[in-house]
Amino acid sequence: MKNEKFVSMVQKALQKPAAVVENLGIIGGMTNLNYLVDVDGKSYVVRIPGHGTSSLIDRAREIQNLKLGSALGINPELVYFNIESGMKITETIEDARPLTKEENMNLDLLQKVTTIFRTLHHSEEKMNHAFHLFAMMEEYEMLAIEAGSDFYKGFEKVKNEVKLLQHEYSQMPIEQAPCHIDPACSNFLIAKDEKMYLIDWEYGGMFDPLWDIAAFSLEAGLGIKEEKDFFELYFGRTVTEEEQERIFMHKIFQDYLWSLWTLFKEEQGDNFGLYGRHRFERAKTNIQLYKLRYGMKFTAQ
Repeated sequence: MKNEKFVSMVQKALQKPAAVVENLGIIGGMTNLNYLVDVDGKSYVVRIPGHGTSSLIDRAREIQNLKLGSALGINPELVYFNIESGMKITETIEDARPLTKEENMNLDLLQKVTTIFRTLHHSEEKMNHAFHLFAMMEEYEMLAIEAGSDFYKGFEKVKNEVKLLQHEYSQMPIEQAPCHIDPACSNFLIAKDEKMYLIDWEYGGMFDPLWDIAAFSLEAGLGIKEEKDFFELYFGRTVTEEEQERIFMHKIFQDYLWSLWTLFKEEQGDNFGLYGRHRFERAKTNIQLYKLRYGMKFTAQ
């Protein structure tokens, strides 16, 4: 995007036609382009939707999620949001830094993460829409097919096994709660005062809260001890076997879903290297581990 056009968009959004806008560069993000900008001496983050996001994201739902997160004090204040274009502007958090996989995931850090999750999952305010995981899997597959994606080797077998796992999951009693759905490390910001925030609410909806727990553990690459500490901090007790199984299921579902997301996004012009293939291969591996651990008999269809 040309800088003149970008500056004009920011000025119009903030209703400051004469503002001096300085683009300080791109920061983070896989789904979208996020720019750090200085407007008359004040810093903002401007989100410009990435390739193909109009087929993936419901912006009306996203703004509701953002407002809930802000009301709960776990999302930065929203300055501007355009439902039609998906452009978003938020105030920056002073000297904030994103959480990274390389950090020492000590108890203090994990406590901050679980505090955010408990605040969200136990909120009395509910999201007025649901996250439909299995419908989304089918939608992403269809989008990838229509885009002409070259599917991963062994895809049909994994797809059938995921469907069987879906059947097992559907038998479990689940109490839905507000969920973020995409709690990657880069979506956690730590402010100068050490307060933590959770950003990027595009996929949020009412769903099984253990999805978020599984996602963070997977995205942060938690080891056995770190994961045990994380679970105990979140639950306030030892995780049950049923909860552990649901978390394991969600890890498989997540790798399968986001590998499909990657196939579609790359056909729209993005390049994520081996990201999608790695997630797909991990799903295959974890399906085999699930069979060994829980004794489920899979019969490929």
